[in-house]
Amino acid sequence: MMKTSVRSFLFTLCFCSITIFSNAEMPKKKADEKNAISKLNNPAFGYGEKLEYRMHYGPFNAGYASLEIMPEPVVLNGKKTMNIKCSARSSRTIDALYNKVRNDYESFLDVDAMVPLKYTKKIEEGKYRDSDFALFDHENKRINTKKGNITDAPNQVQDLVSVYYWSRLWDVSNAKIGDTYPTEFYMDGKVYNYSIKFLGREKVKVDAGKFNAIKIRPQVKTGDLFKSEDALTLWVSDDDNHMVLKVESEIFIGSVAMSLTSFQNLKNAPKSKIN
Repeated sequence: MMKTSVRSFLFTLCFCSITIFSNAEMPKKKADEKNAISKLNNPAFGYGEKLEYRMHYGPFNAGYASLEIMPEPVVLNGKKTMNIKCSARSSRTIDALYNKVRNDYESFLDVDAMVPLKYTKKIEEGKYRDSDFALFDHENKRINTKKGNITDAPNQVQDLVSVYYWSRLWDVSNAKIGDTYPTEFYMDGKVYNYSIKFLGREKVKVDAGKFNAIKIRPQVKTGDLFKSEDALTLWVSDDDNHMVLKVESEIFIGSVAMSLTSFQNLKNAPKSKIN
């Protein structure tokens, strides 16, 4: 059970636990519908940003994760993109006692429309291996992937990496407790929808310091790992950066957590930081 919980937590953590959100598939659109692609302002993040996290299960350091935007743009199909790299690594202790985890994800995000153009995944968890890639054609609502092509993708569909950055653009300045924010993302040959519930504001202490935070709760899929749909809670910086500060997850065999350890090259001053 420990091996399973660590693997799932590492995988979950890298992208704010999006991988285990509600798995309701989106309804299909008519074949002749076109997706409207429009420009979107991005006040939250920029080139060179790097966020690092420590993951722990009880007293154990379970591993480490990072979310990094490369410092230079990459041009794909004539469009300027942000190259975003995300990784999760189990600690040496976990490597020695359980299965080694080395998970890497990458997304190329259109800087004008804030939608992905390309996505890759490489998973190594003990003897388990998995990989995927996806190419997005938003105007024709197509996603061509290693695990099957999708011809009915919703407008502004995200991937497993970009959906985290997309969520940071949401304006919650006037949010009320209980408000929800829906979106859709691609994972492993399918498109999924999920929503995040706003729970209010409070102070939170993490490895990187003490912050004023926005408290949110995503929908999660119950089953082998989670006790209930409300088992996962996240704290996000209450400033223009909206970076994830902390994740806590109650599972059947205890609790797992994530803490922000460092941040670099934020687009905005971290005004939510108290000390």
